[in-house]
Amino acid sequence: MSSYFIFQHDRLLLQKENHALPHSLNLPFLREYFLGTFNDTACYCAEIAADIKLPDNIEALPLRKAFEIFGELWFVVLAKAISIITWDKNHHYCGRCGHTTVVKSGHFERVCPQCGLSFYPRISPSIIVLIHDQDKILMSRSPHFTPGVYALIAGFIEVGESIEAAVHREVAEEVGITIKNLQYFGSQSWPFPDSLMIAFIAEYAGGELVIDKNELETAGWYRYDNLPGMPSHHLSIARKLIEHFIEEQRGSETNGMA
Repeated sequence: MSSYFIFQHDRLLLQKENHALPHSLNLPFLREYFLGTFNDTACYCAEIAADIKLPDNIEALPLRKAFEIFGELWFVVLAKAISIITWDKNHHYCGRCGHTTVVKSGHFERVCPQCGLSFYPRISPSIIVLIHDQDKILMSRSPHFTPGVYALIAGFIEVGESIEAAVHREVAEEVGITIKNLQYFGSQSWPFPDSLMIAFIAEYAGGELVIDKNELETAGWYRYDNLPGMPSHHLSIARKLIEHFIEEQRGSETNGMA
């Protein structure tokens, strides 16, 4: 049994009737890779040209919508699929000498035959942190967010920087406060565009909120049961961080009343 994750212009092709993967498409692929076996299914990713007309029973869905449809079970393989497609088309030419690269058989690797430089799928380590002051969470909004969506402090790790240092720096830069008791929560690959999100929980230590208007339009403290909004994607680790904190707070209140 096999499944093909086929993309067109960064959208996933699915059957209109049931949002299932197409059984077969008699269309030419620009690129194609074997991803591995997931849930006892051999999985492949492929891409077709943007100008190809789709069959009447096939539609191209935005990736975020596709992730919602496939859910937790297929999150990893879908994230891997779009990441491999993006890597392949972004490294068709060598960044050092400009020569056309070639795929190394059996590997996620493109090699320049002219200068020997290799290109692998890109992973950009990033941090995200839930900061709380007792039962309040620091929530923020960027100008490009969908109306009503709020998130946590996040950012990319800089070259030469430790993960922990990145957390403290991003917090200081975006909202001007200090934090303490940094605790690792978990990690998640997030293909928008190629992040490996490393998540933490931290306590507020001190300082007044000073918002970096180049990054955020607003930020503030909100009690866990009166949040202004949530991250847009229910599978994101940002959402899991917040839901974990809410559960802990509700449990503490229940135990306090016992």
